[in-house]
Amino acid sequence: MQMSRLGSGVIYSVALALVWGVAYPLTRMAEAYASPMVIAVIRVIAASALMYPLVRRLVLNLRMLITAVLNMGLFLVLINVSILYSPNPGLAALMIYTQPLFVALFERLILKHGLSLGRVIGLILGFIGVALASTSSVFLSLGVIVGLVAGLLWGLGTILYAMWFRDIDPLVANASSSVLSIPVTALALPIDPALSLTLRGILLVLLVVADAQILGFILWFKAVSSERPSTVSSILLLTPILALYFSTLILKSRLTTPELMGTAVTMIGLLLVIKSA
Repeated sequence: MQMSRLGSGVIYSVALALVWGVAYPLTRMAEAYASPMVIAVIRVIAASALMYPLVRRLVLNLRMLITAVLNMGLFLVLINVSILYSPNPGLAALMIYTQPLFVALFERLILKHGLSLGRVIGLILGFIGVALASTSSVFLSLGVIVGLVAGLLWGLGTILYAMWFRDIDPLVANASSSVLSIPVTALALPIDPALSLTLRGILLVLLVVADAQILGFILWFKAVSSERPSTVSSILLLTPILALYFSTLILKSRLTTPELMGTAVTMIGLLLVIKSA
């Protein structure tokens, strides 16, 4: 039975949250061998090299450049800078995942889509849940500001991609965006160029490439092409929550009471968003 357009978008979004949730502990393990900036460059270069032979076509125009920089190149750089200069990695994640709030705002202003009360309440609850799970203190720092900027730019990029490229092949979009993101990520290398790869390190980095960059962004492009951007972004609030649980399984970290409470609140919010979609 063929999935409905609405159903496929939600399913792609949930699958993406799972894939990117796993990527967090995998990336943390890979960082023992390469800095986040180096991993970001390897991600886009490796994805370009692996994806282009499959599609044999790239879209290299101004609109694709804008969306590639906002959704991939700058996103990868800013998320790493935010984590690097934040007193708490969870606080950085919280700032970056303000993205659904900006998506809802830009969707209303640019796409002229209305937001139901249930969707607004669900989105706010989802963000509150991530806040509970991610951090116990919020204060201004460079990392916080950078994370907030990352959330805003990613939100704008999501809306622009939905406007311009809904009908493009997600494989072509991923390959094109990866190629166009190489200069942006390469310019950030001097921030932290550490690299000391072993066979284990190479395998871990390649696993991050396959999971976060190739599979993850293919699902992201599919989701944004199949569903309202605000619905996709709201469901992606699951990502930092799932990252906590996958970190518990893979890195043997422990879940705290606020993390468990945050998970429950986020799930309630997401159910409201999906119900009102």
